[in-house]
Amino acid sequence: MLKSAVHSKESLLVALLLAMNTGFVDAFTFFHFDGRFASLQTGNLIQTGINLAHGNLEKAFQFIIPILFFALGALFKTLFTKYKNQNNQSEIESLLFIQMIGILLISIAFATFLHLSASLFVGILSFFMVIQGDTFTRVRGLPYANIMSTGNIKAFGTNLGQYLVSKNTKDLKNSLIFLSLALSFVVGAFISSLLSLWLGDFTLIGSSLLILLAYYSYKLSHSLKKAIPLKK
Repeated sequence: MLKSAVHSKESLLVALLLAMNTGFVDAFTFFHFDGRFASLQTGNLIQTGINLAHGNLEKAFQFIIPILFFALGALFKTLFTKYKNQNNQSEIESLLFIQMIGILLISIAFATFLHLSASLFVGILSFFMVIQGDTFTRVRGLPYANIMSTGNIKAFGTNLGQYLVSKNTKDLKNSLIFLSLALSFVVGAFISSLLSLWLGDFTLIGSSLLILLAYYSYKLSHSLKKAIPLKK
């Protein structure tokens, strides 16, 4: 059961949907919360250092909050996975469900009645985004990242270069996988920006819909893997 689940979570469709979700969420937080990203913590670290250097301790702390939530999300995911695996259960469906419901609830609350500081709201989103990033780390056997695009762009260039040297079609296919992942970030940001024109604060609900699609794509892939015996 666990072996089948591991193979299923490397589905390219799932990877593309999750990468698209990251672009969707980060585009929303960028425009609504002063250029902040829920997934990428490098910017928060840099802003923390800059504000500390200028003596802006209060503002520096505002950028530390999402970093702390990000770390807590990774901690939660690790402990939850260990608990599930000890009971010979896959954690993947449960984690996707937790992320989907968590983002849905905070999105509706934000759009209707809950008024949080930018740092706290982005921090809560960071908690759920790292669950996604730490759960799905490989696509078709290749290591990748679905909450940042830098590594995927580098891998695209590396594999394309290897193809030009070796003419091995596998390298070309790998480069196209990483290119499609990078483009999925762009598509997610594009859709999020367009929807914001009509939906405003309710736009983030679209993130839960993307996760729902990833959830059912994973379940479909998992069902097919169980129906077709894996090669040993």
